[in-house]
Amino acid sequence: MDMWVEILIGMCGSGAIGGALTALTQHLIREWNRRHHPENDPDIKARNVLSRHAGLRILKDLHHDAIQRGYISLDELDEAHEVYAAYHQLGGNGAGTRIIHDLERMNNYPTIQK
Repeated sequence: MDMWVEILIGMCGSGAIGGALTALTQHLIREWNRRHHPENDPDIKARNVLSRHAGLRILKDLHHDAIQRGYISLDELDEAHEVYAAYHQLGGNGAGTRIIHDLERMNNYPTIQK
């Protein structure tokens, strides 16, 4: 405790207290933002980008397989909706939205050949 008092007295005497208070205030503001707006944290942003791209990849694979087969099963459509909801929650849009709409328009069963 005595060490902190000495540091504080030394800072006050040297005129460094203003700079220290500014640095402390900036640090506290950054920490407050990080805790109250975690999406601004660089690590969380990076994870969200990777997750969003992984979700889009899953949607693209489901779409590709369904196009090749000519239909999408109800289980696959449920999976696509679940992945799309997470993808959209992370800020994904555009390509994923087009894919989910295309999957929703597809048949859910094979076409019967006569």
